Amino acid sequence: MTATAVLSMTRSLSATSVPTVSQVLAGTQPITGTSPLTASRSLGVTPTVPLTPALTIARWHEAETLPKRSVFVFDTHPELSRYLYVDQRTQHLYVFERGQLLRDIPCSTGLPDDDKYTPAWEGKVGNFAGTFFSFGVWADNAWYMFMSQGAILVHSLPYTVAAKVKVYQDRDALGVRPSSHGCVRISPEDADWLTTWNPEGTLMTVTDPYLEWWRKK
Repeated sequence: MTATAVLSMTRSLSATSVPTVSQVLAGTQPITGTSPLTASRSLGVTPTVPLTPALTIARWHEAETLPKRSVFVFDTHPELSRYLYVDQRTQHLYVFERGQLLRDIPCSTGLPDDDKYTPAWEGKVGNFAGTFFSFGVWADNAWYMFMSQGAILVHSLPYTVAAKVKVYQDRDALGVRPSSHGCVRISPEDADWLTTWNPEGTLMTVTDPYLEWWRKK
């Protein structure tokens, strides 16, 4: 090799910027002939690849538009416009629209006695029964659910009338414990709301009555 060729090669190499290890680790300079990812791996480092602004915006948009996971352990039926679920363990009636909770209603189902408990059931809410009298008390805003040992309804708390004033019973049982003869009791305020919402034809699920669990209470 001539002196001229050696000088030419030396100048070529000096013109090429050889990255330092710190530059490669910082991701500012790749090892010659490799991508930054390959270069970092060759040094035993797992790189963090930053998202481009476009990708960041896309993922944020995706997170905003994806359906949110339900906090409930049961199927809230997002495919249905309306759905009712009576949980006899928690003593709550949940009202859903398109799988989203619309109203959480404290309720009280049937006592854990052989002739009073509320059976597990699933079906569509029937017609409006209005005000009725049974077991020596009145109840308003009753909606027919199904037949068991008698008609099972969802209705307001039972009451008596004294001096033209309604005296409601067992309000303290709502959301706390079973207290009815089999129907699903809710507060008069929630009963008014439910009637305005009009549950007729809505799918309703009533859970297991948890008889043994309530009998130990």
